[in-house]
Amino acid sequence: MTDPIDLETIARGVAIGAFAATGIAMAASRRLTPARWTGVALFVCAVAHGVESAYGGRHPFTLLWALSVCAPGVLWLFCAVLFEDEPAIPAWRYAAPAACLALWAAAVALRDTPARMPIWQAYALLSAGLVGHILLTAWRGWRSDLVDQRRRLRAPLAAAAAGYMLIQTLCNFGVLGHPPLPPLMQALVMAGLGLGSALAFLRAEPLLMAAPAGPALDTAKPIDTPLDLTPADRLVLARLDKAMNETEVWRGEDLSIGTLAALVGAPEHRLRKLINGTLGHRNFADYVNGRRIEAAKIALADPEQALKSVSTIAYELGFASLGPFNRAFRAAAGVTPTAWRQQATPAHPRLRLIETREGAPKSGKSA
Repeated sequence: MTDPIDLETIARGVAIGAFAATGIAMAASRRLTPARWTGVALFVCAVAHGVESAYGGRHPFTLLWALSVCAPGVLWLFCAVLFEDEPAIPAWRYAAPAACLALWAAAVALRDTPARMPIWQAYALLSAGLVGHILLTAWRGWRSDLVDQRRRLRAPLAAAAAGYMLIQTLCNFGVLGHPPLPPLMQALVMAGLGLGSALAFLRAEPLLMAAPAGPALDTAKPIDTPLDLTPADRLVLARLDKAMNETEVWRGEDLSIGTLAALVGAPEHRLRKLINGTLGHRNFADYVNGRRIEAAKIALADPEQALKSVSTIAYELGFASLGPFNRAFRAAAGVTPTAWRQQATPAHPRLRLIETREGAPKSGKSA
């Protein structure tokens, strides 16, 4: 009969090896996109957790312990970059791993005082909140995700990784200072997570970790149609081009991938594949918003629409509220809609003429 300690050692070794191999494969890529380097950081934390958790709460290696406690924040950061296709990581997103590290540092500094327990409970609450948001992000963006491999990965990745952390967090509320799970069970769960991560990420890594195309790809421009497209695909692309350029269906507030598929008379999976594979977009919302933002730039720079508020222009272009419009515009243009209007309208010849006339002295009065 196999000794449970030997089984635990083997399982833990499998987990650490799988986490390390996946992280190394991501780091070896020629193009280290935000998704790749946050993935590398996540698997470094996972390796640290695999080693550190073997000591049953004794924490002989301070660096490994620090990396291990950062795992919830780094996982949240990785999922945000992977699922939401952010071309650059906003500075505020680093607050999650920084908060995990700060709470750990405070708990270590106060380890011999009564304040240690509330700090670890605050850490547990933060971890639970991050886990909940990961699950919400995975579910919320599932329908608009155009990358099939990533779309299929959303639920199992979020449920497996977040579920493990949630179990650890809930156990920590009642068993602080002790291993949250029995060592053998913990090692087996980690081995499953490690092998599952390796299979998921190493097989589809180029598609999952590619940098988002951004709003530069626009179906209003001529596209180089691949020669291997079927006549049915060409017909769908032609109908899509007409719907987006002539009918301007993107102005509809409730436009979804399912609605657009019905309008062009194509199965939803075929339309997803064409928008992703041929037009280069990874997210349906970004595909539609790219068209809306380009129209917003023109409208905001038009002196004839100077009396229209920014919110009115946003609503006319299909945005349901001003907040998403401001975020999408800033991500695409680098400035707010108001700043864009201020920069663009003074350069317009008609506006300069109006300003000249309004600034000219009136007859009969001295300058």
